[in-house]
Amino acid sequence: MSAATGEFANPLVIPRKIGNVKLGEELGRGSGGVVFAAYDTVINRKVAVKVLSRPPPSGGDSELTRFVEGVRSAASVKHDNIITVFNVETVNGLPIIVMEYIDGISLRDLVKRSGALDVPLALHAMRGIAAGIAALHDAHVIHRDLKPANIMFDRDGRIHVCDFGLACRFADASFVVGSDGVSGTPLYMAPEMFDGTVSPQSDVYALGVMLFELLSGGAPFSADSMDDMKLCHANEPTPLERLNAVGVPEAFCDIVDRAMHKTRIMRFKTAGHFLRAIENAEPAAGRDMIHRQRLAAMVTAEQSDKPAPRSKQKSDAADPPAQTTFDLVAERARAKRRLHDS
Repeated sequence: MSAATGEFANPLVIPRKIGNVKLGEELGRGSGGVVFAAYDTVINRKVAVKVLSRPPPSGGDSELTRFVEGVRSAASVKHDNIITVFNVETVNGLPIIVMEYIDGISLRDLVKRSGALDVPLALHAMRGIAAGIAALHDAHVIHRDLKPANIMFDRDGRIHVCDFGLACRFADASFVVGSDGVSGTPLYMAPEMFDGTVSPQSDVYALGVMLFELLSGGAPFSADSMDDMKLCHANEPTPLERLNAVGVPEAFCDIVDRAMHKTRIMRFKTAGHFLRAIENAEPAAGRDMIHRQRLAAMVTAEQSDKPAPRSKQKSDAADPPAQTTFDLVAERARAKRRLHDS
């Protein structure tokens, strides 16, 4: 779905084989495209393949070129907290990303199942995420679509920033893509992104939203439409009282507040500055291995203890909290079906 128009994109026609890579089962899909499990027959390894939706057609070939170059720029950054990308190419006009396969779960699924994390574990996770984004910013690359669904934890508890389908390069303090190029996930978009302006500080805003979510168990804002969500980000104060209510120390409330400032220049300049603020407030002090083991145990438990099918759950059980726009749409569809069935 286009964040600019609210319209659904045309269906993708996806090849079953891309070079030496054979596509297998679908792992997930969203506004950016579809992700498949796949197998590289030459190197004999399992990989993941994302087939991206076309960029806005008004830009023609030049827009597609810039789209792919942004992905390649992000893919060239090597860091322990950034997923390894093996290849980026176009097939039938569609950008294709071949990357390492992560045997684990997303941060979105972790929060859905576990709820809010305790402060030390939440900060450990954010250190890893922010470190990966800081490496992108140091290479003059903006992620543009940071959200829990794009953060993966493997079975060893390692943190991987994924999905560079909207990544772009920046030369100065900001990069204006124009209102026709508005993209992202509205729950995590900085106010200026709805008008087509992106910068390292828009990534910082998303980091602030995710830290809020990890500490409280839910996103700071919710709305029923794109316009209402835009107004929330632009005008509604960050509900820090929800952090206070669960005992989050004031220092971390202040970090969230600054990262989510409505005015771009008042936020942390880059993810590196955001990371240093967290480290200054609470140094890791050698506890990373303990937190990593805790995450590994949570990932293993999540994979081995899947929730029962809805038909076998209690009829009054609450649905998991919505974490993305697609969750919100799916929840409304489920509610309509329940109303129709009754």
